[in-house]
Amino acid sequence: MTFHVQGSRFHPHSTAFLLALFNYFLFFGSCRGRMSPSDTSQVSIADEDIISDLPRNVIDCILGKLPIREAIRTSVLSKKWRFYYLTIPHLVFDYKFGRELCDFLAKKNCGKVSESELKYQYNEIVTKSLMLHPGRIEKFEVSIPNSKSREVPDGGSVVVHGVDKWIQYLSERSIKKLTLICNNDLKYRHKLPPYFFSCLELTFLKLQNFVLSPPIEFKRFLNLYQLQLIGVDFANSCFESFLCSCPVLKRLSLHRCSGIHHFNIRGTNLKSLFIEADDKLKSISLEKAPNLSEVSVYLKRVVIGLEGNYVSHLVMFVGSLPNVKLLRLDGKCLQLLAEPPVPTMISRSPYSLKILELKSLNFMDFDQISVVVCLLRSAPNLHELYIEASTLKINQEQVSGYLKLLDCADFPLRNLHLAKLTKISFFDPELQFMVFLHRSTPSPLTMIIQSLKQES
Repeated sequence: MTFHVQGSRFHPHSTAFLLALFNYFLFFGSCRGRMSPSDTSQVSIADEDIISDLPRNVIDCILGKLPIREAIRTSVLSKKWRFYYLTIPHLVFDYKFGRELCDFLAKKNCGKVSESELKYQYNEIVTKSLMLHPGRIEKFEVSIPNSKSREVPDGGSVVVHGVDKWIQYLSERSIKKLTLICNNDLKYRHKLPPYFFSCLELTFLKLQNFVLSPPIEFKRFLNLYQLQLIGVDFANSCFESFLCSCPVLKRLSLHRCSGIHHFNIRGTNLKSLFIEADDKLKSISLEKAPNLSEVSVYLKRVVIGLEGNYVSHLVMFVGSLPNVKLLRLDGKCLQLLAEPPVPTMISRSPYSLKILELKSLNFMDFDQISVVVCLLRSAPNLHELYIEASTLKINQEQVSGYLKLLDCADFPLRNLHLAKLTKISFFDPELQFMVFLHRSTPSPLTMIIQSLKQES
């Protein structure tokens, strides 16, 4: 079901629709106060407060979509609304809130804000908002201000310690959506307390710059369907056991996490996977996650020649993704998948693959290009191809010669209809790759080319 409001389309549960509805009631209610007697006679409830007639769950939903500052401002709308903001189920103290608090303190102190004062005030506001909240809390989000120094003797580290109090309180309130972001540039990461693992009703979890160490008595997150971890350290190599404790997980994102050397991903319900790994990566195994439909793997850099540093070779990697529809890889990952010899075509073809996105592809790297060609030839139902080039001028003759000798007639890309190549420098291998795409596509192909100069 959709709604049309002044030429726009709104879903009835979308933020835009709820805010538009709220503004409508606010405007209509203010207009009633200016109606003449003849106008009000046509309205049976002219003196009634329309805003207050909204169902309470609608009011809570609207306030939950607003920033904390704007939610508090609604207390002036009417007497009934004076304390509504105190019971909103969503408490969001994000980066924008932190910036507004910093600006407020700067204005109050003639432009000067100490790190300790900022963190103290931040901790006081968040703590009191939690402790004085009389209703249910479904969503809680904090983005702790950045710490420039590890040791702040005047109490600047109070916010990090405040996290433990917040989590202890939330663990008793059946929190469902939790976001904890510690904007810390240092290597120090705060270890989450044991009662964090008592938040058993969680359905969404996002952590940044924390240490995870599940206790022995941890009962598993049986309702968690989305997990996003950024800069999280898995103590005692607990990644696999923690992942097994999330049986209904559907979306998993791992950004620069430490304590993981073997990405043994498992989960029959898992649909989306994002991995951004460092050079300590040793292996990736996706065989126990057969229902993945969206996979992204980006590597910081590749260390060649180290014993035990390997990723499943191309055939195993692609063969373990029978249901993938969107595949995103970067040049470093392609380089690591190019365990020689790279086959002409993969026997277990990814028939479900519709979209292939390649980032930082070096057209001068023979290993990367040979893997790309193999992927294209093995994906008969590929519809769209997106490539961001990062070409270094080396080994030009080998790659150009390889692309020129390819037999395009034997492996046609019958369903490819869109190819977009960005950051192109128009070196010969890049041009030969465009020719290869054109010759391999019997149906009309839309090819969009953006040069490196255009993007810069």
